Amino acid sequence: MAQLAASTALAPALRAPADPERRAMLVFIVPAVIYLLLLSVFPFIYSVYLSLHDAKLTQMARKKFVGFENYVDLLTDPLFLKSIQNTAVLTVGSIALEVILAFFCAKVFLSLKENRTGQVMRSMAILPMMITPICVGLIFGYILNPTLGIANYLLSGVGIDGPSWFGDPAWALPTVIAINVWQWTPFMMLLMLAGLVSIPSSLYEAAELEGAKWHHVARWIELPAIRDVILIGIILRVIDNLKLFDIVYVTTRGGRSDATELVTFFTYRQQFQFFKVGYGSAAAVIILLISILVTTIAVKYLRRMQK
Repeated sequence: MAQLAASTALAPALRAPADPERRAMLVFIVPAVIYLLLLSVFPFIYSVYLSLHDAKLTQMARKKFVGFENYVDLLTDPLFLKSIQNTAVLTVGSIALEVILAFFCAKVFLSLKENRTGQVMRSMAILPMMITPICVGLIFGYILNPTLGIANYLLSGVGIDGPSWFGDPAWALPTVIAINVWQWTPFMMLLMLAGLVSIPSSLYEAAELEGAKWHHVARWIELPAIRDVILIGIILRVIDNLKLFDIVYVTTRGGRSDATELVTFFTYRQQFQFFKVGYGSAAAVIILLISILVTTIAVKYLRRMQK
């Protein structure tokens, strides 16, 4: 009984130091939770709510519950299906080019890692990803202007008539892909370079003794060693491409024949040009579901590779 009384008396004293720590944790956590609730959770719930209604931005008080009718209409809307196709082409094309170009750039900077010139060049190479997409769109809008842009001027100097980069449906989407690749290849390059630096030098020495060519080293040593890094970069870039909006808004506004109509731009136009808030919210929910599906599959594949 004496021991029980002593332990009971000591319990508050032992718990006392934890109370200030718990209060400090709450002080740091509660603002972040409130921020997430106000700027993430609530907008998502409200967007799902609106997607189930026939709602106009100018007549929000008269919205009518329609269930999944907006989703059914979207899946039979040719323009929405075209926007999904354009987004898929943009995502696959951009990421494929970024991975290829980033790997060769990372190899170059790996060979120059002890060189001061290489360090300066690496710092300059990451500048495109530091520029905001709006500015990137404006810059290339001037460069690729069909009449006043320097790109067509240089092409005319060698006897080539430059195309209407953003006005021609055949060139509009490839041009947006090229701009996207230019801006975000440095991001993939940095990830791959970090992975290549971590490869033990003994593996390169063994490959050299065996007489392996550069493509053998890349295939059997480097790519397997950095595949986790590559997949993480691909996941991040897929998410970025699914929400790409700025460059298209500045340069093409969807393009002629809807050549660059992406799902994000489709959602923007439905909500803020046609005031169809319910329809646009349904499109936004579908974009979110596609992002979650792609990310879940990629993460599962990454975990399987790690095991």
